[in-house]
Order: sequence, then structure tokens, then C-alpha cells
Amino acid sequence: MKRTVLVVSLMLVIVIPFSAYALAIFDDVPTEKHPDDSSDMTLFMAVVNGVRSEDVYVPVDIGDGLTDEEAELIAETTFTTVLGHNSIHRLDTLTLKEAQITAHYSWGYNENDLGHVFDIIVDLITLQITVSHCF
Repeated sequence: MKRTVLVVSLMLVIVIPFSAYALAIFDDVPTEKHPDDSSDMTLFMAVVNGVRSEDVYVPVDIGDGLTDEEAELIAETTFTTVLGHNSIHRLDTLTLKEAQITAHYSWGYNENDLGHVFDIIVDLITLQITVSHCF
């Protein structure tokens, strides 16, 4: 009986933290799946703080040029892909010039905490997004 209790206790010690970790990872994952074969879906590679990279799927077709609304959608999608939906953010500047989008966000965890910065540079030729942000 003691051995069974010990084994079950050890299993709980392993399973509970892993479950919490898994829930934290998948908390911000959008439930909507993006089809890989959609002609109007563009895949960008975001390099975040020069360390990690993430795929950013945006429902725009960059082949026919971009509007300001599509540029803002790329910036907004990048923000939520990198930081999730659990923060408040404000788009301060957005510039679309030739083959580059630059955007600057202020963000925080509540309305009194909008002192964090999130800068985006999107290269529309290489489909790479460079993200710099502070925690």
C-alpha cells in the first residue's frame, strides 16, 4: 500500500506541473486554424528580440500591394502572436513605405502600465518581421 501511494504521489508531482505548463503555453494559441493552401494567407517569420522566431500568419495578399489597413493588420497580428491577448496595447505609429512596414506600440498589463514598448519592422520582400520589445 505504501508503495502504491508513493508511486501515485510521484506521478502527481510530475503531471501537475506539466499540466500547468501546457495550459500556460496553449492559453494564447488561437483556436482558428489557418489553411496552408489559402492563396490570400501570407506566412511571415518573426524574429523576437534577436533570440526566438515565430510564424505569423496574416490573411493578406501582398502580391497586389498593401493598403494601410492591411499593414495595420500585419502589425496587430504580429503583436498578438508574440505577446498574446492578455495585455492592453495602443498603436502609436504605423508607417508603410515601399517594401517595409514599421510600427510602434505602447503596451502593458493594465491601463496604468502602458510604459512597455513593442517595435516592429516588416520586410515585405523577405517576409521577415523584426520585433523588439521590453517586458
